[in-house]
Amino acid sequence: MASFLFLHDSPFEYPGVLSLCGYLKEKGHRVDVLIKASEGKAFWPKVKEFKPDWVGFSSVISVHHESLRLAQQAKEILAVGTVFGGPYATYYPDVINRPEVDVVIRGEGEEALVDFLNAHDRGEDYISIPNVWTKRGETVIANSVRPLEANLDKYPVPNHSFYLKYDSLRKIHSRQFMTGRGCLFNCYFCFNQEFHKLYNLKGRSMVRRFSVDHVLEELTLCKAAYPMNRVCFNDDIYVTDLTWLEEFLPRYKKEINLPFECQVRVNMIKPEIVKILSENCCHLVLMGLESGNPRVRNEIMGKKFSNEQFINAVELLHRYGIRVTTYNVLGCPTETLDEALQTMELNARAKTDHPWCSLYQPHPGTRTEAIARQHGYLKEGYTPDDMPGSIFFRSLLNQPEISQVVRLQKLFYFGVRHPRLIPLIRRLVKFNLLFLYQWIFLLGYFFRCKHESGESYLSMIRLGLKRLRNYGYFHFHD
Repeated sequence: MASFLFLHDSPFEYPGVLSLCGYLKEKGHRVDVLIKASEGKAFWPKVKEFKPDWVGFSSVISVHHESLRLAQQAKEILAVGTVFGGPYATYYPDVINRPEVDVVIRGEGEEALVDFLNAHDRGEDYISIPNVWTKRGETVIANSVRPLEANLDKYPVPNHSFYLKYDSLRKIHSRQFMTGRGCLFNCYFCFNQEFHKLYNLKGRSMVRRFSVDHVLEELTLCKAAYPMNRVCFNDDIYVTDLTWLEEFLPRYKKEINLPFECQVRVNMIKPEIVKILSENCCHLVLMGLESGNPRVRNEIMGKKFSNEQFINAVELLHRYGIRVTTYNVLGCPTETLDEALQTMELNARAKTDHPWCSLYQPHPGTRTEAIARQHGYLKEGYTPDDMPGSIFFRSLLNQPEISQVVRLQKLFYFGVRHPRLIPLIRRLVKFNLLFLYQWIFLLGYFFRCKHESGESYLSMIRLGLKRLRNYGYFHFHD
């Protein structure tokens, strides 16, 4: 029986780690999760006490900096092997060349990680396991990925106790759940396009769903064991299968009956979808607008819908009593200040309830990042290691008006919520007052999260301080 310990710093539940923990435990391995932000000074003593054979890191881009630091410390303190998975390792497997990384698992990792730990138990070499990259001296051994698992029900219902042992996470009464995996779309700025290439699959073959019974069992167990007053379905696009929703949602209302939120896509918002959501406890949807300028949204980001479709989608959702959070991104390659302002103006025109706005971060290998390179907006030799630890932090593009766009992003929330301020904001961004604008941004971020989540002020302050510490919001740069 191998001992495997997941480590990360961010004080959140990682859905992928939950799935891996459950599958490893079912297959007879000893597994746990420790969060540095939640453990404080007890973190490394508890890591030592667990005595792991391997430590694992499921990391996304921009948070990977902390994962690499933890991996280096784990090797120094415990002299233990390190395994990297998640989006960062999947799309940048060359991280295997770093001394603090011993093994990379690409793609969906349940089967590969079990095979890897079984090989460890038997004293066998693991260099030929599908999905696994490793090294022997200076030589990297790179294996192809196995086919995606079509039957997600083979994996056990996630046991949230791996995370909800932490008091700070138990006190957040909105819980995240996954009803499936995969995304139909290939937005130019997103790495789903690379995931499709990795598995050589297209469209609906990428999207798989747990059975209705499987999802309801997880929800029922979690609701019975922990405080929970809201549910967040964290699928990339929740509304891809109307037939599944027609089976699931009436049972959800009958058996769980808690308000829920989910992620949708503008061009999938149809009356039949909105009707079944509104009749069965949906109170909020999260929807990517990205840019209010059609050229930027369609040609640079690949979203492929019109301003009118967006306005109509928000109006339809509001008509059925469903609030709307929009995802917006400023500072995309070739975007001007006037085009960025159109994003603020379109959100205001649509009366979106909770406008969310980040700064564009160029993910190497994506089509949008290639556009930035073609225009010379990125420094020579740019890599993921150059990315900041926060998508709200700063822009890496050296393009005209970018400083003003960065300042605009800090004032975005208040411009959308109070459109009369937009002419004033247009003038204010000309002035280099970013330190002040950062604090205004934090205030708007707090209000948006508070109103969107329904959490108490005390809970939001506690969580907000942890986010500030983890993602470096106190480091202000122009």
